[in-house]
Amino acid sequence: MSNLQKFNQTLEDFNQEVEQLKDVSGAYKKLQQLTESYNAITTQFEENSKALDKINELQKAQQEKVAKSLAEIENTHKQNKTELAKLIEEKTDQIRKENKDFYKDLEGTIKIKLEDNKSEIKHLIESERNQIKQIFEIEFAKNTKEIRQAIEAENKTIKLLIWVIGGLTLLLSALAVLKLWAT
Repeated sequence: MSNLQKFNQTLEDFNQEVEQLKDVSGAYKKLQQLTESYNAITTQFEENSKALDKINELQKAQQEKVAKSLAEIENTHKQNKTELAKLIEEKTDQIRKENKDFYKDLEGTIKIKLEDNKSEIKHLIESERNQIKQIFEIEFAKNTKEIRQAIEAENKTIKLLIWVIGGLTLLLSALAVLKLWAT
């Protein structure tokens, strides 16, 4: 082979080496770009994880608040129930006492009237009995109505609070899920 052919061969070999170096250089650039993308993705993932941790902590705090509110509502309900039972007992005792006093007064009146006229006494007894019955029915209906209204008002308040708390919990959960899916 002549020197020129050897030189040409050497040039071709260099050209091949240069092409290979260009390919390696291109691969290295792609690898570098992928590494940068990976680092960016890792950084974004860490930020999203931190944000998710914060959301999770907020949700736990809200759940604790809801649990405390429900416990307070339950305690209030128990207290109101106890107060209602006491009120019913007091009103019943008051009605009994008033009835006893009334019967004592009635007894004195009846004894006096018994001596005067038996038929008038029978009429008076019947009239008084009806009046007592009406008074008792009116008082009982009035007390029952007051108690029922108090219970209904309390139940409406409890239901409203439960719906509001449940709605807030669902909204927060939905936001957390949307945040997770969005990222």
